[in-house]
Amino acid sequence: MIPSRALATTISAALAADAATLAHATLPIKVGLIIAPFVPSLDRVAADLTLGSTTGLIPIVGLVGTQLESVDPVTGELIVQLKPAAGGWYWETPVGFTGPITVYGFAVLNNALTVLYATETLPEPILLNTENQSITAAPLKFRIDPTKIH
Repeated sequence: MIPSRALATTISAALAADAATLAHATLPIKVGLIIAPFVPSLDRVAADLTLGSTTGLIPIVGLVGTQLESVDPVTGELIVQLKPAAGGWYWETPVGFTGPITVYGFAVLNNALTVLYATETLPEPILLNTENQSITAAPLKFRIDPTKIH
């Protein structure tokens, strides 16, 4: 069966407000830089990934509570977008940084960094090798194609 729009949109609303994962009331998600090659997979777990841990490259704490949800007017996809931290999803190498560190993507994890919710690969890895280099993640969105729900 293909769900109706009314039923399908409950999926994104439920995910955006899920207090056990993305919308915890007191323990916000964290987004980290992945600094070792990886392949995204439904079966990937947090322990599989190497996250940035140098000053300026540590995981960023998101915001608590219900995340943003909408429908893409062009594709019809259901969108759940993570509310960004006050400074956005922005990392910068600190003074004195000599690297090199290669960034392969981003990970969305629980507050304790023990449960992986999502990964995203960069189109090309980014090499950080000196101070004052930065990486900013585009809006972090889950896209659900309602026509694929059967």
